[in-house]
Amino acid sequence: MKFKLDFVTNSSSASFIIALDKLSQEQLILIYNHFSVGKLIKRKQIMSYGLSDHDEWLIWEDDGKLNGATSMDNFDMYWFLQEIGIPEEVIEYERD
Repeated sequence: MKFKLDFVTNSSSASFIIALDKLSQEQLILIYNHFSVGKLIKRKQIMSYGLSDHDEWLIWEDDGKLNGATSMDNFDMYWFLQEIGIPEEVIEYERD
């Protein structure tokens, strides 16, 4: 998985990839529903941004991989993936 971990601004973007065989069916469902699940968890840090529908990540599968991308990176996907039990060793991140 690749992640951009820089400070979030209104013009930021980020993306990630996770091999599907690294995810349980439950984790896959949670990732596809990350926005509503994240709101239910109500973590102060992610909710302090005042999330809007534009903050939801685009999630899709391709060639045995789960892909995610956003151009408005206010939803803390890095935190969310850790919260739902994605092992940190499968997270590969980059800084721009």
